[in-house]
Amino acid sequence: MTRYNKRELGTGKSTIICNDGSCSIECDVDILGIEIDFTGTASITPTLPDGWIMQGNKSKILLIALQGLAIKNQELFTYEGTIKIKRVVVANKEAKRIICNIQNVNPTWIRQNWSMDAEADTWDNFKSKVKKGKATTTKYNLPDYGLPKVDKKDIKKTKIKTRRRTTTPKSGGSSRGSGGY
Repeated sequence: MTRYNKRELGTGKSTIICNDGSCSIECDVDILGIEIDFTGTASITPTLPDGWIMQGNKSKILLIALQGLAIKNQELFTYEGTIKIKRVVVANKEAKRIICNIQNVNPTWIRQNWSMDAEADTWDNFKSKVKKGKATTTKYNLPDYGLPKVDKKDIKKTKIKTRRRTTTPKSGGSSRGSGGY
């Protein structure tokens, strides 16, 4: 009896390519099944040969050969919208998983409602609408923490005393520090 080992890779390599509304597979061996996990929102139309079916939901697509009809290089489906392929499982004729690379090439934007020309003109003509003048006092509604209240009169009474050194250091002496503060 032959045992199936899902971790053991089969021979062959494949690449899934999603580009500008078309998703296809390129491979060097015959393929009988594909599972695609994706994100995005799109309207999908299968382009598979007779004998293949496609089933899916909003995040997974299964592509299965019904009568042993293998494919190698084939467009799988077309789509309108956005699709980003996250993970792919590809099975060869021996039902073994093969290496598959994903190429999300040149994703298209949907609903581009602006042009670079209009955008550049907008930024070139940009003018600041900030009014010049004096700043006003901002009032904050902060909780009362029981601290003493300070008003403008108290601020004017408090003077900050600074000490400045007015003499220069003697020549030949050390000039460490920031000038004697």
